[in-house]
This record gives sequence, C-alpha cells and structure tokens, in this order.
Amino acid sequence: MEQGSRLRYGPKKRNAAWIWGEGPIVVFVHGWNGSAVQLAPLAQRIAGRGFRCVAIDVTGHGGSQGNRTGWRHFIDDVAALTEALGTAVYAYVGHSAGGLTLMAARAIRGIRAEKYVCVCTPSHPFPPIRAVKGNLDPPPRTLGAYQDFIASQFDSTWQELTEGRAFLGANADLLLFYDQTDRFVDHTEGDRIKSWCSGAQLTKTSGYGHMKVLGAPELEQSIAGFLLGTGVNSD
Repeated sequence: MEQGSRLRYGPKKRNAAWIWGEGPIVVFVHGWNGSAVQLAPLAQRIAGRGFRCVAIDVTGHGGSQGNRTGWRHFIDDVAALTEALGTAVYAYVGHSAGGLTLMAARAIRGIRAEKYVCVCTPSHPFPPIRAVKGNLDPPPRTLGAYQDFIASQFDSTWQELTEGRAFLGANADLLLFYDQTDRFVDHTEGDRIKSWCSGAQLTKTSGYGHMKVLGAPELEQSIAGFLLGTGVNSD
C-alpha cells in the first residue's frame, strides 16, 4: 500500500481509496468484508501495464470510516469515488459483492465506463439470504421481508434482481471470471449472467476458490487482455 497514494472521497472525506500508476483509470471494488488491501497486488500489476488503478475502501471497510455497511453503501461509494476522481473511468473491476454493486450502480447512480469486469460475482444478492436460511431457518414471511429490504437498496424488487436487473445493458463490454472450486459463489453464476448479456466473455479457472483467485495469474492476464483489447483466455 505504501507504493500507492491515498485519496479521500465521499462526505467529509471520510472514505479512502488507493492509487497506483498512470494512464486510463481502472477502479477496483472489493467484496463484502473485504478491502483495498486484497485487491492492491492485482491493481499494481494492472497499473504496470499502463493504467491508473484505484482500489476503493467502501464505508465500514479498510481505511474508510463507519462501523456498519450495506449494499447501498457499495453502490453510493463507487459513485462518490467516481465523482472525486473528476475524470472518465475506463473500466471498473469488482470482486464478489463489489462486482454486483458496481454493475447495479450503472442504472442507480449513472456510472459509466468502456469496460466492466466481474470476478466471482453473484447474479443477485443471494449470499446473505442463504446464510440466514442456513443459520436461522426463519419463516417464509420473515425471509421475504429480508429479501425486500435488500432489494430496496438496489431500487428494485427481489424478483427483478433474480432476473438480472443489475446486469441490464451489459454485453461485449463485460468480462466474467469465475473459479470452478469456489464454494461461496458457484461458477455457474457466470453462465447465468452470460445468458443475460449477449457478447459477454466468460473465463473460468480451477483450484483457487473465492479469495485466492485474486492472485491467480490467469486473472491478471484475462483482465489485461480485456482492457488492452489483445484477447482473453476463455474457459
């Protein structure tokens, strides 16, 4: 992290992001309970290929203030960081929840880029629902109310989210990257999203899982090829 510069963004500059390199801007968004630290090695390597890479700490994560967070914090913070940068973003790269929320932020907050990359990203915000069902086994009415609460943070209904609302309009500008041994977000989520997004590119690895995939050389190569237009390794 010491090799990058820190940028403060958002209301009262309470949130932090880290910057490496020079060139077209690529924003990296971590997942739930993650931080910019997890994405820093990947961001630095992509910066070495001629990009200005910015890794965000969402509210309540890493160097950003706050003792609670939510899906809407991810969406609004990506927009706030984009505004703070003050120039066009070439690409957004999101891991897990970061990928889902940056895609949703296109319609909700109007962010725009030439390219988008989703790494081990769920097709809709089902992981917390799965956790609640497994740990608490609530009655259907309670579970439905929780689904509605999550959907409200996306300015949507739960049904719309399950049908791919967050990914509407994404096509050849989208790269999907998954690992077949991921036990948190199944790799078939990539196939589901690709079915909604004509022309999207899908790449899969095996043996890394949900977190270690961030250090996979195949991920760096695929992202670099996608951003530079030199080709992507396919599954």
